[in-house]
Amino acid sequence: MADDPILHTAVQSVMHQTYENWELILCDDGSADNTKRVLQQFASMDARVRVICNPKNRGAGAARNACIRAAKGKYLAVMDADDISDAARLEKQAEFLERHPEYAFVGSNVWMRDRKGIWGWRRMEQEPGRKSFLRTLPFVHPSVMMRTHIVRKLHGYSTKRMARRAEDYELLMRLYAGGCRGFNIQEELLGYLEEPGSYRKRKYRDRLAECVVRFQGFRRLGILKGNLRYVLKPLAVGLVPGWVQRIYRKQRFAVKQHRKSF
Repeated sequence: MADDPILHTAVQSVMHQTYENWELILCDDGSADNTKRVLQQFASMDARVRVICNPKNRGAGAARNACIRAAKGKYLAVMDADDISDAARLEKQAEFLERHPEYAFVGSNVWMRDRKGIWGWRRMEQEPGRKSFLRTLPFVHPSVMMRTHIVRKLHGYSTKRMARRAEDYELLMRLYAGGCRGFNIQEELLGYLEEPGSYRKRKYRDRLAECVVRFQGFRRLGILKGNLRYVLKPLAVGLVPGWVQRIYRKQRFAVKQHRKSF
């Protein structure tokens, strides 16, 4: 991943933000290649870029928690190494949270992309309620900006094995269960990478673990009764071949013409 141009594009998208009062914390989660060296090269380009290293791979939840502990800012903007932030993302989300103290975090719509370019968009529910978590996570996690003090109060992401592939779902349901709310800006502020191989990443045991995350989260939210089918949904989806899932999503999020570039 370190030599992948997608990583370079992701980092550059943060460096070129219209909002300039940012810090970029890059976490090397126990890599065995030249990732650490590449990340340190980014840090040498801009003093606002910092690199932290885990001595061994501990998973996404632990890596994000390390970044949360190291962060100095009022807000935390999440982003994965293969995604791209629109140049105005941080400015628009920070302004939104400043104007709307009633929300703990804010996400956005996203552009769906692969290595060939943009193939669709995903438009999110503007103001999800508790029941919005039944069908799917109503926020695109790497598009989210959160209030730092609230996330720290909840001790960040779960590092339990059952949440390893659903730590984003688990955290946002926990935020809602604690009385927090989120909002989705109705603009595409993130380019989300989704390729054919994306559907092969999740093993069936990960889907079983997501069922546990859903069961516990729905119970906290008070929406479990009568909704067991949504708890079991990951198992049903896992039986569908990846190529069928990709065709479905391409049809659902299809875009016929769009010239936006990042």
